[in-house]
Amino acid sequence: MTLASHAFLSDGPSDNRHGRGRYTALLAVLGLLGALLLPMLAAAPKASAFGTINGMGQRSEHERITRAALACAPGVKSDGSCFEPHSIDQLAGHNGTFGAVGAPDNDEFLSSVAHCDDADYLNAPGYPQSRAQATAQLNACIAHLRSRFSEGIVAAAGLMDSDGELIGKEVDLHKDCTYTFGVSGRAKCNALEGLGRALHGAQDFYSHSNWTDDPVDPAKVSITNPPGLGLSGPSPLLDLAGTSSAAVPADLTTGYFGGPGLDRCPGKTRITHLCLNKDEAAIDPSSGVATDPQTARGRVGHNEQNAVSGAIAETRRQWSDFRNRLLGTYGAELGGRMVMALTQDVPKVDVVFAIDTTGSMYWYIYSAIANANNVLDQLSGRGPNPRLTDYRIGLVDYKDVDSEDPGCPPDYDAVTDLPFSTKRADITSALGSLAGKVDGGCDIPEDVLSGVQRSVEFPWRDGVNKAIIVMGDAAGHEPEAHSGLTSASVIAAANAVDPASIYPVLVGYDSDATAFLTNLAKGTGGQAFDSNAGGVGQALLAAITAITNAAPGGDNAPPAVQVSFPTAPDAQSGIFNSTQSPVVGRVTATDPSGITAVDCNDGAGGLTEGPLTVNADGSANRSLTVTGDGQHLVLCGATDGSGAQNTGVGEGSSPAAGIQIDATAPTVACAVTPTELTPGDGQLVPVTATVQVDDALSGPAGFTLRSVTADQPLDPSDTPGFTPGTAAATGQLRASAGRTYTLGYQGADAAGNTADCALKVTVGAPTPTATVAVDTSVNGVEEVSDGPVTAPPLTTKGGHELLLAYVSADGPVGSLQQVTSVTGGGLTWTPAARGNAKGNGTAEVWQAWADGPVSGLTVSASLAYTRWDGAITVVAYTGAASAVGASAGGSAVGGSPAAGLTTTRANSQLWAVGHDWSRAAAQTPLTGQTLVTQNLDTRVHDTSWVQRLTDPVPAAGTAATLGVSAPTGDRWSFAAVEITPAK
Repeated sequence: MTLASHAFLSDGPSDNRHGRGRYTALLAVLGLLGALLLPMLAAAPKASAFGTINGMGQRSEHERITRAALACAPGVKSDGSCFEPHSIDQLAGHNGTFGAVGAPDNDEFLSSVAHCDDADYLNAPGYPQSRAQATAQLNACIAHLRSRFSEGIVAAAGLMDSDGELIGKEVDLHKDCTYTFGVSGRAKCNALEGLGRALHGAQDFYSHSNWTDDPVDPAKVSITNPPGLGLSGPSPLLDLAGTSSAAVPADLTTGYFGGPGLDRCPGKTRITHLCLNKDEAAIDPSSGVATDPQTARGRVGHNEQNAVSGAIAETRRQWSDFRNRLLGTYGAELGGRMVMALTQDVPKVDVVFAIDTTGSMYWYIYSAIANANNVLDQLSGRGPNPRLTDYRIGLVDYKDVDSEDPGCPPDYDAVTDLPFSTKRADITSALGSLAGKVDGGCDIPEDVLSGVQRSVEFPWRDGVNKAIIVMGDAAGHEPEAHSGLTSASVIAAANAVDPASIYPVLVGYDSDATAFLTNLAKGTGGQAFDSNAGGVGQALLAAITAITNAAPGGDNAPPAVQVSFPTAPDAQSGIFNSTQSPVVGRVTATDPSGITAVDCNDGAGGLTEGPLTVNADGSANRSLTVTGDGQHLVLCGATDGSGAQNTGVGEGSSPAAGIQIDATAPTVACAVTPTELTPGDGQLVPVTATVQVDDALSGPAGFTLRSVTADQPLDPSDTPGFTPGTAAATGQLRASAGRTYTLGYQGADAAGNTADCALKVTVGAPTPTATVAVDTSVNGVEEVSDGPVTAPPLTTKGGHELLLAYVSADGPVGSLQQVTSVTGGGLTWTPAARGNAKGNGTAEVWQAWADGPVSGLTVSASLAYTRWDGAITVVAYTGAASAVGASAGGSAVGGSPAAGLTTTRANSQLWAVGHDWSRAAAQTPLTGQTLVTQNLDTRVHDTSWVQRLTDPVPAAGTAATLGVSAPTGDRWSFAAVEITPAK
């Protein structure tokens, strides 16, 4: 069983459903209907067991295994142990047809018992199926295969009539057998179907079980790598002719099959077909050698060859058991001929005996009568080298109207004694009646040509070996005076019917008779047999052997049929999507006799056939249009214009094309967390989208973020992580108050169909925040000192206040001055911003949080280099967060002091501290900014100051620059901080 897999694996029970499609008389001959696989379908995991046809992820594995096991060697006649060419075609399939062994891939495709599916087991805790459950499933398969096996045995009864004679029409193979939906066909087809369906499941057992697999390292055993049993075929488990059950090995497993498009490796919890399969190898149909395995399991060790060899051995065992059951059921004689009827390409033979009944023929006719049953035994498979034939016998006797002796009594030229008949009693009775007709013939030439001409005019069947056995001891008149017949005209008439070849049985010793009759044989492709060496009986048997071995005349081959469809792009795993459906292809049939019909079927019911165009060159074609989701297998056949109306597919055919269509968009389900960003304070907030793409046909192929939009202008910094054109599902969105974001996603399936979903994320209003205000502040200046720079005592009105120490200090020209620590009030002080450089002094902001009110707090800043002048301003803020937000710092030997930062929260205040190392000069803040403190140190010619933006910044994300416009050109250091409101 082979199929394509393109969706998530479901570990639920598989269905046992049969598809059903429409029939046509033509395709009923082909046996190519049914529920279909793809496999197609395909660049995806392709196969789930040995395949039936060539292409679509298959290499005709069932056919090749069956041929390697049971086909007769070229030129070898079957003794019942092998199948001759046309018979093996029906059992194994040919030219792209399924054959009996492929029938379950038509109408039992989803039946687990038809393929020995789902008997999966692994000796591991929590495996979803117990050993007992797996064994029960396996036994259900064996029971099903036994029932198919028995159906074939019962059907064989239809090969023979009540007299035990072969019914010719029941073994006629000029039309391929039908093997679908229980359609009753010819008995040979029905018997082979039962056998073939049993063989299919038995062969599948080796493909997707671990019976023959090489052992696996116990440490590496898993649902993707189950143990290998290392056993050979045939398996005692598959005794389909018996009734008992063999012991099941503890570690035996077959593959779980979840359904079309659902076979994946690994499965979710079970050992799947795809993990076990040894399929799609190149199998030599003569030797059974397997090369080029295509599955992971098949490439390991000897697994592929082991599986193929096991299946071949199993196939031979099953046919041996089937033969023995026929012999046991119907008896050795009748059962043996049933075996021949199934294995031999039974030739169709129409023979007319044209016998001279003039007086000299008595003893020869008597010998022919005595050997009649021997001849019929040879034709009916009862001879020493048993060969069955689908025969009909007619009888003509001739005398001589044109006698040249006036003393002879009047006579007739030729009469029909027996029209074509298959009944032994009628044939022997008619032949026996000739003894009483022997008389006349006074001169030597007889009306041989009238006897042959009457035989030529019999109602011959199309596509059979047509033979006229002439037995006489005299030459014919040349020409016949009363009829005008000549040897040339009779030969021409015989050749005009395909031909009707003439096989003389020479009796007597008249050289003229020998020459006359031999000429008729040569002119019609026949052969003369001399009875004088071994007798009439031996000559008749030799003639019958030659006739049955001769190639039938006329057109006996069905047309060559070619089906072609476009292929879907590789990126779509071979699956057509909604923009490519319907899929239009073409079927073409050719035959030397011309084409009278071309018909096709799609078991999925999605095929529309265009009008048939018949061409003068013996070909015909029609368009094929396939619609509808799912897996389609279009199968075609044709009927030629010969009298035999050969129907089916001939050599060189490619009558099947697999198509998978998925014109349905996938299901895309989206969700986002959170759906609302609160508060709308301008902060970046982590956001996670969940996008689930499901598709039951071709399978999901992921998703893409197509767009990120909002009802307010967006900056890339507002949506980090959410990059359109990628599969981004996580990122950040800025909580800008009142904004609504839309994340647009698009999901796709493997065929290229798409569906969209949109996710909305809203931003709430800003949470009211406290207003930052100054509770109190102190400012101090420290000239040359060995200690820290210390501020005057500070007392706050309440608790939960942010304390900032703005420190500036002079420093050495060649060294980097900085604050090493800040202490005061037992609080924890940490640096918040710094601007310094060698020779520029330092400007720094340090911060601390006071949970409760402070009184007389003295804050001191220690410097890396002491004995340098410095200044410190300490400010206590109410309504502020416990730490500053953005911060910045800088230092330079020229230009204007400045620092830029971007607010992180709305309504923040921006403050800064600066140090002019070059001179004591009043600072001029930039527009919109205010000096808080300014200390002109004329002793060392330095300036320290604190400044702020006059008004709070209303929005987060606002870029601002704090600084002074004059003086310029001095050495300076500068540090700025954002004082954010408390939430």
